[in-house]
Amino acid sequence: MSNINSDQFSFKNILYSFFIIINFIKKHFIKILIGSFIGGFTGLFIEYQKYQDMSYKSEIVFVLEGENGGGGGIADIASSLGIGSSMGVSSSLFSGENFKELLKTKAIYRKAILTKVKFGGKEDIFGNFFLSKSQIDKYEWKNLPSDFYKHKFTETNPQKISIQDRNILDLIYEHLKSKTSITIENPKSSFQTLAVEARSDTLAYVWSKLYLKTVTDFYIDTKTKKSQELLIILGKRVDSLRSALYFTQGKLANYNDQNQQIIFQSARIIAERLQMNSSQIQGMYLEAVRNYDNLKFSLVKEAPLFNVISDTELPLIGNKHSWGPITMVGFFLGFLISALIVYIIGVYKELIS
Repeated sequence: MSNINSDQFSFKNILYSFFIIINFIKKHFIKILIGSFIGGFTGLFIEYQKYQDMSYKSEIVFVLEGENGGGGGIADIASSLGIGSSMGVSSSLFSGENFKELLKTKAIYRKAILTKVKFGGKEDIFGNFFLSKSQIDKYEWKNLPSDFYKHKFTETNPQKISIQDRNILDLIYEHLKSKTSITIENPKSSFQTLAVEARSDTLAYVWSKLYLKTVTDFYIDTKTKKSQELLIILGKRVDSLRSALYFTQGKLANYNDQNQQIIFQSARIIAERLQMNSSQIQGMYLEAVRNYDNLKFSLVKEAPLFNVISDTELPLIGNKHSWGPITMVGFFLGFLISALIVYIIGVYKELIS
């Protein structure tokens, strides 16, 4: 019985508090209404700014291919020359969390930003293309001096750029890093999605293609670095053996011309020795040429890092902000804040009186 009375009492308290709030709103209706409209108009202004700031998203779906651990014929060729058999880059660099961190590195972004791109019949450094298409001077960089967004890059080598180039390059890097992401939508799938957002569909398209190409080129250069060095060594070996073979064959031919009718055994031994040297060098030369060709074929068969499943294409569809949610939130916050202010003022007056 006491529980029933307690429940009724608490319900009466709730109703009593509700009616007090209703009476309070009726008493200060005009003030609260003005505050609500101020909040609503503030939200409407924010929505107008977001509506004007339209963005475009470029997406590329790709598969990250695994590393080959063995090395195959390249390792055999290296062993035959007395070179270490580890000819590839460690697979840990391009796997798991290391790969995600690699994509965020400043070196990758700098190389891409300073790369020349061709679009609309014109070729220019991407950094200049970004400054002209991003509208960043109206938003993120509006408080910076005009020297920043009117800057022109002229050097494509990150090691040779000026201090001003580097400062602006770092700002572009921070902006693009926040607008570029790689995600796995389905954990059970190996498909990954590269997404780029920009205020220009052309800019989003060009950067997504350039960024993916830069990472792929970096992967291939890193993975085949040792193989390229081995190719140079084999090329020099082939040239050296070719020269030795031609020299020995010429020496043998001259000796045979001068001694067409050999009588003494010493002369015959010299001729046989030259013939044996020529045969040995010829065998070494043919083996070196075969290894050189095999290595070139192995480099040609190097698989790219990314196998693109779904590519981006122009024109991109713009993402416009939908009207309503922020205005409603502003109206509600204006209502609560104005009611709170009116209540505080009322309590303060009661205390003074």
